[in-house]
Amino acid sequence: MDEKKKRVALLSVAIGFWLIAIPLTFEFKSKALLYSDILSGILLIVLGVLSLAPRRVWSGWSIAVVGVWLQLAPLVFWAPTSLNYLNDTLIGVILIAFSFYLISNRLSESESGTGIPDGWSYNPSSWLPRILTVGLAMLCWTFSRYLASYQLGYINEMWDPIFGNGSLRVITSKIANDFPVSDAGLGAFVYTMEFLLGWHGGSRRWHTMPWLVFSFGILVVPVGLVSIVLIILQPVAVGAWCSWCLAAAACMLTMILLSGSEIIAAISFIKKAVEQGDSFWKVLWKGKKLIGQNHAAKPRNRKKDKTAWGFYPCWNLVLLAVLGAYLMLSPYLFSMTGTLATVEYIIGPFMITFSVVAMVEVYRIARFVNSLFGILLIAFPIFWANPATGANWSTALVGLLALGLSIPRGVVRERYGSWDRYIV
Repeated sequence: MDEKKKRVALLSVAIGFWLIAIPLTFEFKSKALLYSDILSGILLIVLGVLSLAPRRVWSGWSIAVVGVWLQLAPLVFWAPTSLNYLNDTLIGVILIAFSFYLISNRLSESESGTGIPDGWSYNPSSWLPRILTVGLAMLCWTFSRYLASYQLGYINEMWDPIFGNGSLRVITSKIANDFPVSDAGLGAFVYTMEFLLGWHGGSRRWHTMPWLVFSFGILVVPVGLVSIVLIILQPVAVGAWCSWCLAAAACMLTMILLSGSEIIAAISFIKKAVEQGDSFWKVLWKGKKLIGQNHAAKPRNRKKDKTAWGFYPCWNLVLLAVLGAYLMLSPYLFSMTGTLATVEYIIGPFMITFSVVAMVEVYRIARFVNSLFGILLIAFPIFWANPATGANWSTALVGLLALGLSIPRGVVRERYGSWDRYIV
């Protein structure tokens, strides 16, 4: 075990003592949370000592589990004071970061060559998009933390910069209250994990740490979809909009743009490694060195001196996103109510989502989902609503436009090796 890992293990032991000391120093109004902190502290001391032994990777994973629990414990036990919430979540972040270092069996990040996947024209794990991604994750964390502070009772007022009391109505709605924990606090936890997973690993992690890339991708894409569902539920079930929720959803869509191609690079790399006879699980968890120099391809429509991002806002996809926004506003413009308004509230956000996802060049095929929405929008006013009103004809026209705009592939600027055949 190297000296740095020993220091991290000993710091974990010190944090264990800190967790034991905090309940003895400050007032804890929740006995459940008090016992949780003391038991977590004792467990950390034991795991930190065990981590000093070489090749005991499971103790590092166990420290990660303790860190995750400390992130969730204030939500599970509805921490009565902001100090309890702050202490546990802050210590949880530190422990998860420590555990990443203890469990990592990272291959050398200083190999010769560009680090570009074979047949690709750029490196999808480069730092600039990742820095922007983790910055957006922290911005989402800030929004969610603010909402959670109200739900947990730490603040008495909720400010919404656009919709007045809209945010307050959303986070105190029946849907929010049906959650066993603060749903905003749960969102803050997820954004914390996105930040940590986006930050960890080097610029070659698509082949040195595939498990990390997949973990990050699983959080970014599903959470983005959850954000869209929450937006759908706001006008339909609550009758209000939440500015902070909309801002978080916009950040999540941008994160998908910035990180989507890295997942495909890791999938392609593992597939190639397995075809060469390597163990899937070994490559997934431990990565693999590149044998020889990978052959970088020349970009299709990008100058070499310009930064590669892996996405391109094609004109038809931008127009599809605008149509989705129009559908969200249409019920207000035409004073619509009933089933048609609900349909537009639902399809609008999804049309924006799939249009933005399709801007990621490796996911360009996702634009065809909007053609299905177009067919539904054409059919609904004709077969299920009164076609005589302007609102219904407006819906059918949006459907026709969505159907036509979903056909062009648009500009693809980069090359993606064996994945090029799926970009249609």
